[in-house]
Amino acid sequence: MPRPSVRNHLVESALEQFHSRGFHNCSVEDITRSAGVPKGSFYNHFASKDALVIEALHQYQVRSVWRTSEDDDLPPLVRLRHRFEALRVAFAERDYTRGCLIGNMGAELADLNPDVRTEVKASLDFRSNCAAEFIRDARKRGEAGGTQDPEILGRLLIDAWEGAVLRAKVDKSARALDDFFVLFDSMVGSA
Repeated sequence: MPRPSVRNHLVESALEQFHSRGFHNCSVEDITRSAGVPKGSFYNHFASKDALVIEALHQYQVRSVWRTSEDDDLPPLVRLRHRFEALRVAFAERDYTRGCLIGNMGAELADLNPDVRTEVKASLDFRSNCAAEFIRDARKRGEAGGTQDPEILGRLLIDAWEGAVLRAKVDKSARALDDFFVLFDSMVGSA
């Protein structure tokens, strides 16, 4: 069985470190130590910590429930809700710590690093577009009504989710997430 590559170890370590500590609160040394690789090997795989955070954000998005769910046989609005519910479960399992890496890095780095801003925007846009598509599909199937623009609703749902995650991190409770699902039901139920 082949050994996982040093690059993969670095990316996995970076995902953990950036998600739990943030970009500025961890060093290349912290990442390499956590990965169990020599610090010098870092630069064989990444030009900088900035380059690594881009890859970590990309991997976080690729692995997200927005891309990996296998519920194609369910109605669109159920599928949309399942994604948020899966995120809620994962967040609760971490005792409302860490939040969303996309939101965290957007808040920490968007004004400082245009490449990170681009990656965060692409991730948020992808999620918003997915939500809009679920709403459009539900309307086509006659499972939802409403006249609101699905693109706006998709963006509002993702923005409301990111805000609820931030509030849940601060409160260390599910209250904001519960509020999100009330909003979800009222917005999407009449979508």
